[in-house]
Amino acid sequence: MSSIDPTTEPVLAVVDVDKSFPGVNALKKVSFDCRAGEIHGLVGENGAGKSTLMRILSGVLQPDSGRIRVRGQDVVLTSPRHAHDLGIAMVYQDTRLVGDLDVAQNIWLAREPVSFLLVDRAEMESRATSILESLGVDLDLRKHVGQLSTSERQIVEIARALTADPAALILDEPTSALDPSEVERLAGILEGLRAAGTGIVFISHRIPEVLRLSDRITVMKDGVIVMAVANSGVTEELLVSKMVGRQLSLAFPSRDGKTGSNRLEVNDLSSPGNFSAVSFAIATGEIVGLGGIQGNGQREIARALYGLITASGQIRLDGTRVSLDSPGQAVRAGIVYVPADRRGESLCTSHTVRENIAAPHLRMWSRLGVVVRTREANGVREIINRFQVRTPSPEQPIGLLSGGNQQKIVVGRWVLARPKLYILEEPTQGVDVATKLELYRTIRRLATEGAAVLFLSSDLLELIGLCDQILVVSHGRIVDRVVAAEATEERIIGSAVTNQQAGRSEGGPAAVARAPGRSESGAGQDPWGDQAKRRRISTLKNGVRGQKLSLGQVCMRRYAGTVVLLGLILALTVYTAFRSPYFLTARNFGNLVIEIVPLALVSIGQMSVILLGGIDLSVGSSMSLTTGLASYLLASNSGIASGVSLCIASGLAIGALNGCLILGLLIPDLIATLSSFSIVLGLALIVRPSPGGGVSEAFADAVTLRVGGLPIAGLVVLVVAILGEVVLARSKIGMRLYAIGSSPEAAFVAGIRVKLVRFFAYVFCGLMAALAGLVIAARIGSGDPQAGSQFTLASVTAVVVGGTSVFGGRGTVVGTMLGAILLVLLQNALNQLHVTAYYQYVWTGVLLLVAVALYSVNEYQNAGGLKK
Repeated sequence: MSSIDPTTEPVLAVVDVDKSFPGVNALKKVSFDCRAGEIHGLVGENGAGKSTLMRILSGVLQPDSGRIRVRGQDVVLTSPRHAHDLGIAMVYQDTRLVGDLDVAQNIWLAREPVSFLLVDRAEMESRATSILESLGVDLDLRKHVGQLSTSERQIVEIARALTADPAALILDEPTSALDPSEVERLAGILEGLRAAGTGIVFISHRIPEVLRLSDRITVMKDGVIVMAVANSGVTEELLVSKMVGRQLSLAFPSRDGKTGSNRLEVNDLSSPGNFSAVSFAIATGEIVGLGGIQGNGQREIARALYGLITASGQIRLDGTRVSLDSPGQAVRAGIVYVPADRRGESLCTSHTVRENIAAPHLRMWSRLGVVVRTREANGVREIINRFQVRTPSPEQPIGLLSGGNQQKIVVGRWVLARPKLYILEEPTQGVDVATKLELYRTIRRLATEGAAVLFLSSDLLELIGLCDQILVVSHGRIVDRVVAAEATEERIIGSAVTNQQAGRSEGGPAAVARAPGRSESGAGQDPWGDQAKRRRISTLKNGVRGQKLSLGQVCMRRYAGTVVLLGLILALTVYTAFRSPYFLTARNFGNLVIEIVPLALVSIGQMSVILLGGIDLSVGSSMSLTTGLASYLLASNSGIASGVSLCIASGLAIGALNGCLILGLLIPDLIATLSSFSIVLGLALIVRPSPGGGVSEAFADAVTLRVGGLPIAGLVVLVVAILGEVVLARSKIGMRLYAIGSSPEAAFVAGIRVKLVRFFAYVFCGLMAALAGLVIAARIGSGDPQAGSQFTLASVTAVVVGGTSVFGGRGTVVGTMLGAILLVLLQNALNQLHVTAYYQYVWTGVLLLVAVALYSVNEYQNAGGLKK
């Protein structure tokens, strides 16, 4: 530990801070500080106020009263970006990174070095490498963050925090999802940062880690500071008693040793790429753990038993063979599963506590399809009281509760179903000591009452203290069975490491692991006390070094779908040219280009919205309105500039209207743009009830001008597409679009003005629709209230076929351009082959379905074949 001068001015401090929410006084006159070169541990029960305090310090929330001081100066934090710029960096428990961006882009997100308006990639990688080297780690800067392990993602967050040379680094439960080797690596990094003079606030429910790493420790309870002491002679028992307000016995519940017949029997269960030939049994009243080094198939085995992963083999429940092809079948058979990712897989965060607890039991609590409210209220009250969930009301949105209270509900709600088999994956992750001990007792009580329990945990002492039998898994196989009486850290890790080494000799992945230190039970050895093991930190910090991605591989990753699309266009061209002698004529080619131009323009605008996870259904009617206005404003050769300006202004106004409806009134984009579609279409019909009017020849000739048979507008759109691709791939604007589309929360935390970017995306989409409408007006030479009717579906199709994800975060302008070319080419080819126009709608719809299906299948495979 470092030696800190108590008279040194704190680098971060809060003084008499208050914060209240409806029904909850979260913070009451809280004063807290952190000095340079120290690790200040912050502990407390779930709901004690730790997360609220840290969200205030990171600029997410503003206090009701009190002061915040950074480096001795009073500050008012207005946003996460502002806090970071002032020297406060936050690393969240569930990391706030953009999975679709690479490591270097995430480290410098919203702070990218720029040269000539474009991101200086070489400078960004050089500076990112320097930061990672200072942490003693080596990561592939071009690897997507979504492909990294949990510990590597945390390292990326720490590296991003260091880009602003922070005065204080706040870590919220940084070790909750890490295995023992990863905890060691993180500990080494934190010790290095402390030695370099960084102040670190370390929030954790793992008391031994807090005691080992911290120079000072502060305990919070019910929104107030109850103890702040130097870490000298402080014990686990003292901290726990201050946290919960009473003495607790830090021990696992005793085993009664009474088990019945086999409840679950698994024989030769296999899932290619996940695990193979897995066989085991769990008796009634028995808790069986899956141990070993994380990532060797434990999680996949559990998910297969719940119908989330396809697997072959036999599964018997109470002697009867069952087929578990879906979670619904598993629940009906009496099997329930609590996954580790509570926010992603267990909770509907926008719904209330009551709705989340009641969700699995609606059939049981209903009569003739109607929920009996008294049954629901009694069940919800039972779980809230039994698990001591801290909530002002059952109607409180569950997303506003602390992570620990959310976890209590995730575990507790299944207790009401009284299932035959519980599958519990990291059920104590992120919960305080008192709740953890209560969960231990609850799990043991469930077994005593006759249930079978399959238990997964990264904490070896937890497995040893709670389980009756531990199955050690390595490389997807059970390599050892350890009964409770023989369970030791050395036995379990020895079995896992021995088989990992065997795997390495056969070309398998390398891995290093060791037993963790003391758990909250107080058993075991000091995780950092063994000097021989401590010297291994430098090795662990570097992790597994694999071959790094080359520039060619990065380009192929980005443009692989574009290459396939280009091949499809060439194949269609060759086939149509072979079947029709008129297809490759200069006249037809020129017509193709002028037809592609408006679709390409509106599709590029549509892409800017879809890239953010939205959609604009008003583009077609906006194009129609533009043609109607043009038939009046551009009817003569005079005043063309002002007429074009007014038409463009109408598109910008429609885009701004959509942005205000979506971001100002919080109306979903589908509903908002569908409404504006109807409004704008009505305006188009008012302006020009039927096709008619005209545009000046000068304007029409300028837009449709051809040089050597090639329309100049086609070259202009090609230049626009190239510039757009450069902007997306190399500029700060592109990074922001990708970041918001992939993870709005991560983008906000990084300091990006999410709402502003989304607003201007809709404005840009309106602009491009207006430009496309002007091209249509010039091409047909008149106004038509139905001119854009086909372009809404066509623009969405072009964007999706071009490789942009309908969920946001992925896509290229080049792909969108090729998507537009393919659609127009397909339509022209069908005309050349004398296929009726009705089938053209069918082919467009089929193409859209195929594109989305291919993307979905690819995502399905990348996720490991999980069933949805």
